[in-house]
Amino acid sequence: MKKIESEYFRSDNFNELSNVTFRNYNINPSSYIKINKGVYKCKCNENEYFLKQCNIHSLNKYNFLNEMGVSNILYPIRNKRNQFVTQLDDDFENAYYISPFIKNHYVIDEVKAVDLIRELKKLHKQTSFKKTLDQTKSRPKMEEMFSHLNYKFSEIEGFIRSLECREFDEFSIPILKNYHYILDAKKIMLSLNKKIVLAIKEKKNVEFCFLHNNPKIEHLIKKDGQSYLISAENGVIGICSLDIAKFYIENTDVNIDMKNLIDEYFKDYNDKFYYDYFCFLVLLFYIETLNINDKDYVTSQSFIYASQGIRDFLKSFTPEKNEKKVV
Repeated sequence: MKKIESEYFRSDNFNELSNVTFRNYNINPSSYIKINKGVYKCKCNENEYFLKQCNIHSLNKYNFLNEMGVSNILYPIRNKRNQFVTQLDDDFENAYYISPFIKNHYVIDEVKAVDLIRELKKLHKQTSFKKTLDQTKSRPKMEEMFSHLNYKFSEIEGFIRSLECREFDEFSIPILKNYHYILDAKKIMLSLNKKIVLAIKEKKNVEFCFLHNNPKIEHLIKKDGQSYLISAENGVIGICSLDIAKFYIENTDVNIDMKNLIDEYFKDYNDKFYYDYFCFLVLLFYIETLNINDKDYVTSQSFIYASQGIRDFLKSFTPEKNEKKVV
């Protein structure tokens, strides 16, 4: 690559990128940089744009959000056909969108995390609708998930027994000391699974909504005092608990009152199902990330991460502790 202007670079396929954007948007980029696979930052005169490859499903998602009047999403620029997403060569997977590139000015992580859950709540409420849990879809998924969990717990228990049969060392001792947190998670997940399966059997009427599905603080930007969620093309329709579980996991290292924020979020839901499902998903994440490897130091670090994550979560979010607070 040859440097031509500041941080911008020219590459062999630059003409192809230029022709595509000019043909569909009347934007003729003079230079661009590749941020990562399928993501570019383009410059046209004094303006900067963000170009991202996607699939045609993204068009339906942005159309849905726009029709629902969601205002805290950063929408792509409409092309000449007045569409948010441009499809290329009738290829289902070959599509892209362009949006203005907004510099994400520095805001401390604590403030961004609080703003993020507030904007998620707006997104969920503006796109919510109720429907009954479908046994033909929900129950097989839960059974598959629980079957895998049983396998995972059996694998962990077998590994612990193998540790107890050998001489203790710097790797086995921290694992054995923290194992009881895994057992705590197992007990709680068994109870939560029964409640969720019962809700499915009863065909519970549950709120579904549009989920961002990747709620990281870098996916929140500010412009003129307003907050916007970006990367909405990764969103799905589902139950809000998934977004909040991912929010918790992504922001455990941020110094905020996580318990109060999440309790406040679920306060508007007059059904403990959403909170129980949130707890189940967080614990599921930690169990799923526990990697038993033939290298002792890898397993030890993974075990400590998972067990201490469970420990910290259960200090505040044990469902039994919050039963009277979240009704």
